[in-house]
Amino acid sequence: MLIKRSGASMHEVVLGIGIGLIAGVLSGLLGVGGGVLLVPAMVFLLQFSQHRAHGTSLAVILFVALAGLYAYITTGQMDWLIVLELSTGAVVGAVLGAQLANRLPAATLRRYFGGFLILVAARMLYDVVGVVLLDRSDELAGHGIVAGGVWSVVLVLGIGLATGILSGLLGVGGGIIMVPAMVFLLGFTQTLAQGISLAVIIPTAISGAFVHYRQGNIRPRDVLWLAVGGVAGAFAGSFLAVRLDVLILRSLFGLLLLVLGLMMVWRRRRTPASR
Repeated sequence: MLIKRSGASMHEVVLGIGIGLIAGVLSGLLGVGGGVLLVPAMVFLLQFSQHRAHGTSLAVILFVALAGLYAYITTGQMDWLIVLELSTGAVVGAVLGAQLANRLPAATLRRYFGGFLILVAARMLYDVVGVVLLDRSDELAGHGIVAGGVWSVVLVLGIGLATGILSGLLGVGGGIIMVPAMVFLLGFTQTLAQGISLAVIIPTAISGAFVHYRQGNIRPRDVLWLAVGGVAGAFAGSFLAVRLDVLILRSLFGLLLLVLGLMMVWRRRRTPASR
């Protein structure tokens, strides 16, 4: 674990800061919480149990998302009404997901989830190829399936609920669901979707982390060095994100989802014996 007995060794501290830094850059750059990197890194590099990695990830994500949010707000990449609607569903879902985390086997869910990520990645990368090779510049513009009204609210609440359940269950912030959902279903631009995603991640992470803490899956000392690196990385990543072309962001996000999806579908999961 990151912290043993009364403190951490210098190696553990440096490793924790490094993991947090990389996860933070990923969070700020792509509008995700960073849990997709934090969880496997804590399990395999810091020897956390799977459940403790999930809980600790949600606690770290809270600080990382707060840091990454600043650049998106100051550049106008935010819609607070959508944040409120998504958060309503996500907070409820995160509590449910965290409660289920210790009860349900994740292997089948992980494979289906991985398949979903591959499909979303293929769709995003198809748009990029269309722009680069066929000069279809309108491919990167949002095309929502619901124009507005009550069904739009229902759709947003549903996206939030699904995001929250996966967040609490898998220890991720939920941006890997929210961002493509907002782009393809609500018609938002990539950068606006990423800013909203980081804002929604904050209450989602709080609710999920609270349940995990009550279950004994979080120790505050474990969070410290990961959060130090994560906050620094999130500031850097978010300022870079609002200055990059949307084509680059879409490519990076699509490749991330493709790699994660393939890992979930084909990689056998190994977990430490202790929790």
